[in-house]
Amino acid sequence: PVFDSAYDIQYGEGIGVDGEPFHLDAVRSRSDGAETCPVRGAHPPIVQLPKDYPARLTLAPSRKYTPARTLDDLHAEGRLPFAEYVLPEHDGKTKSVGGAVAVKVINFTRKNLDEMWDDGSRDGIYSGDLPAGLGSRTVLMTYAGHAFKFVDSDTKQLYRRIVMKDDVHFIIFEPDPNDAAALNSKKYAAAKREMKFMLNYYEHYGYPWLARYGRPAPVLNMWPASHLGQTHTVESQYGHWVCDDVDNPLCRPPVSEPLLVNLTVASHAPSGPRVFVIENLMSDAECDHIRTMGEAVIGDSTVGNGAKGFKSSSRTSSTGWLPRAKSQILETMQRRFADVLGIAENRLTTKELAEDLQVVRYERGQQYNPHHDFADGSDAGYGQRFLTLLLYVEVPEKGGATSFPKAYNGKGLKVKPPRGGAVLFYSMLPDGNGDDLSLHGGNVVYAGEKWACNLWIWDPDRHS
Repeated sequence: PVFDSAYDIQYGEGIGVDGEPFHLDAVRSRSDGAETCPVRGAHPPIVQLPKDYPARLTLAPSRKYTPARTLDDLHAEGRLPFAEYVLPEHDGKTKSVGGAVAVKVINFTRKNLDEMWDDGSRDGIYSGDLPAGLGSRTVLMTYAGHAFKFVDSDTKQLYRRIVMKDDVHFIIFEPDPNDAAALNSKKYAAAKREMKFMLNYYEHYGYPWLARYGRPAPVLNMWPASHLGQTHTVESQYGHWVCDDVDNPLCRPPVSEPLLVNLTVASHAPSGPRVFVIENLMSDAECDHIRTMGEAVIGDSTVGNGAKGFKSSSRTSSTGWLPRAKSQILETMQRRFADVLGIAENRLTTKELAEDLQVVRYERGQQYNPHHDFADGSDAGYGQRFLTLLLYVEVPEKGGATSFPKAYNGKGLKVKPPRGGAVLFYSMLPDGNGDDLSLHGGNVVYAGEKWACNLWIWDPDRHS
């Protein structure tokens, strides 16, 4: 389409959910200076600590203008030995073509459509549904060259087959030309405004806008990541439990010994997602506690959120949920996590920012294919997953790393922290967009078992 004044007159100009103008220039301004200290001694604007932040924080300075370092440089210093490139032979300078893509599909056909991944079989593999409601949407997380078939749920007739392309991220299934109600609807005009923004954003940045159209910049704390190996230190009063017995005073965390937690940058923009590795977030006793409780709650994993979740060959693990109030040990750990994330601990509840702790077990041969933790869903809210704190409870003997295939311009990053360690990565960029580079997966376990936990934090909260 030609985005001229006539287009704006027909479909209107973009307004965000906060009532402010929403267009490329407005969104670009959100990132300007986001990670630059305004005055000496001040935190960058992305650092948004709660008013009564109880931990002691030491932020490492930025080194944007020093020579770029590599994981090999850190390994030579004995640092991050459990972080490696997925493709060591890749030059890391040119982005891979034919890689993973995310595509928003908006439905105005008034047809209930089944979304089928075309694996070459007659029917394909069911991957979700696209309801008939005007403006219902789905996001395809797939790879360039893969194809999806959208099939009428009622007649079983093929409506459309789409082959994924690297530079296509927004598709409207258009209304019938005689459907005046759909063509003149506010939802259709909104989709046309969104299409204009999507194309302008991609043309400027070279990557798509994947968040909900119109959402504001994040309000939660985000740790700076300017260079590989940059290390921030958090001193938390919520230390490690030393044994798994809440009734034994000797098992409780030492009151007089704060816990020092280091967050080390393993990847950063613009060549990769914002990823930190934490080596000592949990004690062995806490890992034992999670595994014991997890064994009582796990069941088959599903793909998707809530009632729309379904089993898929792309995710072959077992999962369950552990509320923080389940035990005193989990409560202490959640308070420590809040310090490490720079978020008020009383907001780490399902009523505000957090989901319950998801516990996951991967047995031999199981994996989770690359995916994003955020989604542009079809509900009315604009809150989305902001960060993931991935805890390593049991480390398998072979395999089981967490991989980020788009990191380092396609060279990829895989991380496998020691037991009690964690990977912190952000699913959102400072301008409010979902970070396409945060695509990640759980690699195949070849020997032993992998037990892990996901703590997902939403911005601005779960119910906005």
